Amino acid sequence: MRLALLAALGAASASALAAAGIQVQPYGVTAAGQPVQKVVLENARGMRLAYIDYGATLVQADVADNQGRRRNVILSLPDLAAFEQTRGRYGAIIGRYAGRIANARYTLDGQTVQLVANGKGMAIHGDPDPYDKRVWQRKDFEDADSLGSVYTLHSPDGDQHFPGALEVSVTYRLLRQSDEFRIEYQASTSKPTVLNLTNHVYFNLAGAAANTLAGHRFQIAADRYLETDNLRIPTGAMPPVDGTPFDFRRAASVSERLASVPGGYDHSLLFSKPLGQYATVATITDQASGRRMEVGTSEPSAQLYTVNGFDGKEVGSEGVGYQRHGAFAFETQHLPDSPNHANFPSTALYPGQLFRSQTSFRFTQAPPGG
Repeated sequence: MRLALLAALGAASASALAAAGIQVQPYGVTAAGQPVQKVVLENARGMRLAYIDYGATLVQADVADNQGRRRNVILSLPDLAAFEQTRGRYGAIIGRYAGRIANARYTLDGQTVQLVANGKGMAIHGDPDPYDKRVWQRKDFEDADSLGSVYTLHSPDGDQHFPGALEVSVTYRLLRQSDEFRIEYQASTSKPTVLNLTNHVYFNLAGAAANTLAGHRFQIAADRYLETDNLRIPTGAMPPVDGTPFDFRRAASVSERLASVPGGYDHSLLFSKPLGQYATVATITDQASGRRMEVGTSEPSAQLYTVNGFDGKEVGSEGVGYQRHGAFAFETQHLPDSPNHANFPSTALYPGQLFRSQTSFRFTQAPPGG
């Protein structure tokens, strides 16, 4: 009797969520035996946003062009097994520390922390047991203005060799009356530590399978970029973008500049807004479709990446192999290797503090060729 009642309540709850524009679907079971679900949100305008529990990974955003035709603009993989096998980090939450940390160590308050080094002697993206390879806990919600889910993860003291038990929450929020979704981050720690969270989502505004950025134009409110060495480790210098391929203060094409950026874009751009202030920092437009994405964030920088490692061998959910320079990531975050540079914005987090951050992606339409 009790089980039947619980089942009925669960069915009623699922029905209520579906009425609110939230659909929950089974997505498979990991190799370790953990069940994974997929959540599909749909707002009043017909925009859909979808994500899976594995890695708290974004897998779909259906965005209208200037004729009202919707197409998915987020690159993703066909099934859970593909997500488990990839090193591409498609649409996933990256932590504890997004980006590189030189020599896989840092010193905070006189205490040196030795992390796990990769084959190049650095720590990167929380490897070898990153947050994007874990199943997150999830609670779905809906309110007057939005619908979405709150993902949580407990990262124990010593996880990835970082000190402090970390409690992380990431909220995916789709607005009801506009084509906009938000990512809201929150974290607390039991010991002094460092933290740098981001989402590694790849976009192509012409459609996830378009495999070219030729029609995209980027306008980014960044007046400095981060100088790095041949391993992409920061030197500590933050030169102005003037006269460089990193100057997107006026809209420009990344495709036309790739020849002057050896290896392609994989660079940190520092926003000109005040530290900690939330502001619109980028507008990216696909001229052919008119799809336009405005990015707002409270973070001080973003990593602009033109999928330089793609080679067509990894087939996406559309059945097409993803090609080099065929998409982009715009990862809002703090700077790589910040714990080793006193002149960088601090990534230190202490007990009693609450880390908060927000990034939004708002989609509109530009006139043809605009």
